[in-house]
Amino acid sequence: MSPQPGFLDMLRLMRYEGGAGWLGEGDVLSIGSPLARAVELHAEIGSTQARARELAKDGASDGTLVASRIQTGGRGRLGRLWGSPAGGLWMSLVLRPAFEARFAPRITQSAAVGVAKALRGFGAGAEIKWPNDLLVGGRKICGILAESSLERGRDLDFVILGVGLNANLDVEDLGVEDDRATTLRRELGRDMAMVDILGGILGGLEREFGRIEAFEGVLADWRLLNCTLGRRVRVVRLGEALEGEAVDVTGEGALVLRTGNGFVELFEGEIENLRPEGRWG
Repeated sequence: MSPQPGFLDMLRLMRYEGGAGWLGEGDVLSIGSPLARAVELHAEIGSTQARARELAKDGASDGTLVASRIQTGGRGRLGRLWGSPAGGLWMSLVLRPAFEARFAPRITQSAAVGVAKALRGFGAGAEIKWPNDLLVGGRKICGILAESSLERGRDLDFVILGVGLNANLDVEDLGVEDDRATTLRRELGRDMAMVDILGGILGGLEREFGRIEAFEGVLADWRLLNCTLGRRVRVVRLGEALEGEAVDVTGEGALVLRTGNGFVELFEGEIENLRPEGRWG
């Protein structure tokens, strides 16, 4: 009888369980989170996001977690590659929300607030950079990616929420310039047990998801935690660059930009602060 897919990965995982190293299934289930009632762990995988989507299409239940010690083909928004070496938390969740499909765009903002609060609870002063990054001291520490699937074009079938956190590793391990990224190890001066990191993040997500339908509280916290609003920025989308002041974010996740020609709502784009040393006003 041939081994089940992932069986050899599960065997290799045994050497990573416990301590501040990595995770075992028992570690995850001990958290008791409704977001991680079913667990699939890998020593190495191409993309947790792609695997979670496969599982969702095959009927995986709400609260299925896919995580990997190493991700070789991780990607972020707009399909950009995301370096995912050992020491990070690379995970995706299968969510089957009970709310209406029109509320799906709120998941990214809610997740950003939940993870930012968790990181602050650990001692890292995370801020939210629109649309889906978390920064500490202007350096990226975490990325969030939410992808929705509609059933029969209208009803929300599932959402795949990916979280990639630079945790117990050094910036050099990421292969990026030092001023562009940071890690939890760098900010705290120590490593944390991965189960504690995961537990804090799942707890933060659960709390904020509980506020999605009554969303003003989440939006208020997003505004308090962000590092985008009030700044003069340049946003590049579809080859077009727009400059103006970032003045607000909507409940659908759009950035409201005040330009010389009026207000524009942007749902995606690469954003750059033109005056990183200070805010307008």
